[in-house]
Amino acid sequence: MKIEQSQYLDWQELNTIKRQSPQQGLEQAAEQFEAMFLQMVLKNMRTATDALRDPDSPFTPGPQQTMMRDWHDGQIAMSMASQGQTGLRELMVNQLGGLLKSHAGTVANISESSLAAFSQPLRVAKNG
Repeated sequence: MKIEQSQYLDWQELNTIKRQSPQQGLEQAAEQFEAMFLQMVLKNMRTATDALRDPDSPFTPGPQQTMMRDWHDGQIAMSMASQGQTGLRELMVNQLGGLLKSHAGTVANISESSLAAFSQPLRVAKNG
C-alpha cells in the first residue's frame, strides 16, 4: 500500500477510497480514523494546557495563533497516523478485515443458493 502525505481535510480523498478494493479502502479509512483520533488527543492536550495558562500573560495565543496551531496539530496527527507508530490502524484493519472476509463468504453462499433455486425445473400442477 502506497501512503502519500496528503493535506489536512482533503475531501477528494473520499472519492479515491470509494474506487479502491474493500481491503485498501479499509486500510485508508482506518488510517484516517487514527489521524482524527490523534488530532482529538492533541486538541484535548492543548485545551488542558490552555486552562492552566494565565490569561494576562503576553504568551497567550490569539485567535489566529490558535487556528494555525489547530491546523498544525491536524498535520502532525496525519503524519503520525501515516507512520503507523500507535498501532491503532493495524488493530482496526485486523478487527474489521475479518468482517469483510466473513461477509464476502455469506454473500457468495447466498448467491449460490439463490442460483440453485432458480435452476430447478418448474413443476406443473395437474387438476383432478
